[in-house]
Amino acid sequence: MDFVADPLPEAYKEIYKRRSTDNGELEDEDDADVYCWYTNLKNSSGGTVLHKMVSMKTDDMVIFAGTAYPEASYRIHNELIVQKIDSKGVKQDLNVTQKMMSARHRRGTEGERNVMYRTRNRQAKAAFILENQQTLTEANSSPDVHVTGPLITFSTNANHLIEADMSDLVSYPFLKLVSPEDVLYVSKYFERLIGSTDVMFERFSLLYQPHVIDGDIVVSDEDNQRVVVECLGSAVADGVVLLLRKLCIAPPPKRDTMGNFIRATIAPDSDNGLSLFELLSDDPSTSEAPDRWTLMN
Repeated sequence: MDFVADPLPEAYKEIYKRRSTDNGELEDEDDADVYCWYTNLKNSSGGTVLHKMVSMKTDDMVIFAGTAYPEASYRIHNELIVQKIDSKGVKQDLNVTQKMMSARHRRGTEGERNVMYRTRNRQAKAAFILENQQTLTEANSSPDVHVTGPLITFSTNANHLIEADMSDLVSYPFLKLVSPEDVLYVSKYFERLIGSTDVMFERFSLLYQPHVIDGDIVVSDEDNQRVVVECLGSAVADGVVLLLRKLCIAPPPKRDTMGNFIRATIAPDSDNGLSLFELLSDDPSTSEAPDRWTLMN
């Protein structure tokens, strides 16, 4: 935490201690809370930049995601302005973003930066780092460095999503974990990530029982359950970072009239809590789902 310029919220010291449930058992990491607070982080030039920080826990590490606000304390550009003319012909501005702007301005004050919120997030989460295939292609002067797509260089908590040991996944092609009906879709997603500095969100499915080790029992694609995940992806210098959140396990797929597998979906009324997109973009004090956030003292 040497790069954090502000004092950490008092509640931070306690948030990742394993707590007991009502039955006296340790809290399952699938039920672990997600935390949100605002703080100034140090940049390379020695200055500070206001960030919204979101942290979540897997079995063996804590994952942080930050959203930077490089302008002066929550100065917002391109705000939407609506005007009306009253009975006396006087124009009045109705700033439809005023509530959010007011809250963001407060986040720039020292007192508000020491506030922490939490929300329950019951789905298992896993993280992957994939190699930078673009760099490898340039170094090898070949468009086919790995015809099966980028290899996994690091993973954590993957065994909570699929039946695979994390140690066996290193140097394994990530696309071989993806359901065959979603491979082309995910490949295009990776192409968009590599060519952008944006964080991007997608939904796709993984094979619940991928064939990772030669000699293991092979479960055919047709009989394999699907794990539907929400994915946050970002390109970094070393490759691609993926944060996956399990939404549900779907039964083996059916085929369409052309004989192709039909992509897995989730029930529209499923309560999966706040999505990864909402966790990163939502301001707890102005949230459209305020009952999901709890202010910590």
